Amino acid sequence: MKIARLLITLAATAAATTTAFALEPEEIFKRAAPAVWTVKADVGNNQVAIGSAVAITPSLLVTACHVVSKAITIKLTQQQREVKVIRITRDPVPEHDLCVLQTEPGVALATVTIAPIDTVRTGAKAYAIGSPHGLELTLSEGLVSSLRANNTSTLPTIQTSASISSGSSGGGLFDAEARLMGVTINISPGGENLGFAYPAQLVMELPKRIDAELVQWRERLKNLGVVMGANGEPTPSGHAELDNEAALPVLGGGSDPAALRLAYKQFLLQSQPRAFMITSDGQFGAVTSLAGLNEQVASCAQKKITCAVYAVNGTVVWGKQQPAR
Repeated sequence: MKIARLLITLAATAAATTTAFALEPEEIFKRAAPAVWTVKADVGNNQVAIGSAVAITPSLLVTACHVVSKAITIKLTQQQREVKVIRITRDPVPEHDLCVLQTEPGVALATVTIAPIDTVRTGAKAYAIGSPHGLELTLSEGLVSSLRANNTSTLPTIQTSASISSGSSGGGLFDAEARLMGVTINISPGGENLGFAYPAQLVMELPKRIDAELVQWRERLKNLGVVMGANGEPTPSGHAELDNEAALPVLGGGSDPAALRLAYKQFLLQSQPRAFMITSDGQFGAVTSLAGLNEQVASCAQKKITCAVYAVNGTVVWGKQQPAR
């Protein structure tokens, strides 16, 4: 997987980084800010979700998934520059609000250096750069308040007193050497100077999590009747081309064709693995993780309705499914 290879290279770069010296805030901003972008996610109905993202390779950025979860198109802005996002890759662990954004071809972004989690210390200076309330490239200073254990990873969540507001989600939390310590995710409601960030090292562990999930993902789709080829990829049914929205089947009396097309546009923006599901009672939507797929199947079983797969990754499989098992 191309993204996995890039992230492995990123991990090696971070591991080779040695401790240098503390920089002044002005110098930290000068070094780190070129890699921080404002995320503008079009979620339909003339609504735009605003967040932040940090470039970790020349074509990949990391952000908080909740910023882009309902997007049909995404663009990145930084002062006068504008870049289009063509793919979203979600962390397979559903509890991780962590996504990787892939930019259009030909883009070369300024990138950050990763600070390994074992170099992050409670009491150390922390600098947040993001777009609070849409105010791009805002710098705030604070401390690493604590390293909090969590139930979803062996790596701790970083608690910080650096000011983080709505729109900062997905931005960068940097150390005194301008290295990325974490990706900001949220603030505690009612808590002044109480913000949290995923350690940047979680990004480096994404390849291992993605590869492990892909094996189980393919087996689950086989159980749903999707015909797989010798290469492990789904076999096209010939029903329609992937981008042909007019070919989407409308099932059930309560289905809304416009809502169906909107959901399908959201699906097309997602990175692999992805599947677009349609149920016999006219419900529909995209699943982008094994957990989401299992949840959808369990819901169909509980309601005693049929769950069918319309498309998987870049292939329409509708009409060529075998009986589910």
